Amino acid sequence: MAKKDKKLKKVFMFVNVDWFFFSHRLAIAKAARPNQFRMSVYTDLTKSEKINQEREFDLYQSPISRASKNKILLILEFLKAFLLILKKKPDLIHAVTIKPIILLGIISRLTKTPFIGAISGLGPVFSAQTFFSNIRLKIVLLIYRFIFKPKYSTIICQNKHDKKIFTDLKIATVSKITISPGSGVDLDRFKPIESHSHKRNVLMASRILSDKGVYEYCAAAKSLNSGEGNIEFKLAGRIDELSPSAISLKEIESLCEDSGVKYLGNRNDLNTLLPLASMFVLPSYYAEGIPKVLLEAASCGIPVITTNHPGCRDAVINNKTGILIEPRNSKSIELAILKLLNDKDLMIKMGKAGRKLAEKNYDEKKVIDLHYHLYRYLTKKAFN
Repeated sequence: MAKKDKKLKKVFMFVNVDWFFFSHRLAIAKAARPNQFRMSVYTDLTKSEKINQEREFDLYQSPISRASKNKILLILEFLKAFLLILKKKPDLIHAVTIKPIILLGIISRLTKTPFIGAISGLGPVFSAQTFFSNIRLKIVLLIYRFIFKPKYSTIICQNKHDKKIFTDLKIATVSKITISPGSGVDLDRFKPIESHSHKRNVLMASRILSDKGVYEYCAAAKSLNSGEGNIEFKLAGRIDELSPSAISLKEIESLCEDSGVKYLGNRNDLNTLLPLASMFVLPSYYAEGIPKVLLEAASCGIPVITTNHPGCRDAVINNKTGILIEPRNSKSIELAILKLLNDKDLMIKMGKAGRKLAEKNYDEKKVIDLHYHLYRYLTKKAFN
């Protein structure tokens, strides 16, 4: 470690899995040293991700696994994380997603370490519908209230709906919750191209989960392919077997073949794929923050079709930058696609408006500045 790094205040960021960190939090970590912080990232390192050794931050295997629910293993993970914090003594803990927030939030209170809990959508826990899931929700609420009671803890969420839920449930006061404009978008990397192909090209990109609207997208594609024809439907995304709503590789390949959708697999070149599409579709009813891919599509100057659902609707100005549709409704996807395909001028107009919206509200530089403003506030202030 360089001597000058020893003088920098230390931020420990805990993220559930590496591919989520690289896609949604990398820009924040890379900005640490220019902002006079030293960043250490702890995440579940998977074999699927190639780790770049030339980094502006430190990257470690997290003591907290992404998916383990075994009570004994959970206690061991907590103890490992607790000992890590006691030994390394960071100036700030930044936890992303529910499991790191719960475990590191408790540790934050026990060690009185300033803490940020970043809510990337409420997830399935807050959609409790059964007796046992309601009990789990009540336990989570009690823990959250304990975590976010001190003055040295704060919450970052991504939309007004989630902020209201947290205040209504008395998890935290309004003043302790900051809304970030999603994870932001790199406007230089995701940008429009000068000329589009004349092909009618529809793209969806997301994790391959049922509640991302994959079934509805494929149903709409199948219907339009049987009647309209001459439309190219594509689907890109990661198979996420650890998610409760996961769709297997075998099933998605069969579904896409049956509906006439070309499955592209997991892609890391959306900045190339998006500008070539006529439009982008995300019919999600997942408990989203603000889906980053919607911001990337808007930044690439293509119209967006997404659901009138918390998080998704926050990324779109309806009938200006895109079209909001009903969740769980493949027919509404069909109608929105046809509306745009039959009006090229409207597609172009919406795409240009989307780019302006991304430039105005969702530049990732704003997200970085917001985070480091909170880092400075929490590490400078003397909390009693």
